[in-house]
Amino acid sequence: MQLPWDEHLFEIVLPAWQAYLGAEVDLTSALGSGDEAASSRARYRVLREAGSASFYLHHFAEIVLRARPNWVPAEASDLGKLRQCVSRHCTALRTEHSTPDVQLLGDVADALKHAVLTRNPERRLVAANEAILVCESGYGGGPYGEGKFGGAEQVLVLSTMGQRALSGVLQNVVDAWRRAAGLNLPSVGEA
Repeated sequence: MQLPWDEHLFEIVLPAWQAYLGAEVDLTSALGSGDEAASSRARYRVLREAGSASFYLHHFAEIVLRARPNWVPAEASDLGKLRQCVSRHCTALRTEHSTPDVQLLGDVADALKHAVLTRNPERRLVAANEAILVCESGYGGGPYGEGKFGGAEQVLVLSTMGQRALSGVLQNVVDAWRRAAGLNLPSVGEA
């Protein structure tokens, strides 16, 4: 059964993103507990939820393309063109600075699915699944204000453009879809 695009967003895509954000919080708690077994399970869970959120959000374009709601521009005649249109609404953490996070998220989703990206590797921002990992980030390791503070472990994307917190990439792409559809932006991190 095909859900309407907005139901798919609110009942599938956004809950997957929220589950990922919850897994990031749980990872921090597990690491603080000193229980290595709990920390290991939390690392796997956050990576699994990161993949799920990435897949659902990236493939949301297919749902929208099929539904063709009235806010989709006529020029968005295929997936690539639709994603280009959405990319015009993608900014870094609600600033005015545009960011290629729609493409980056697509490369993350593809890398997690295929392990190594062999199709058009020169145009990819991520080459393989080993570029998406749970690790600590050093001070200044990513854009200001993105991800967890203090070098805490989190899901990071090591792209050709530098290190990024996946939480920031997902937030930017969720915001881009909301802007494209004319939806309000709730507080950062909220569905």
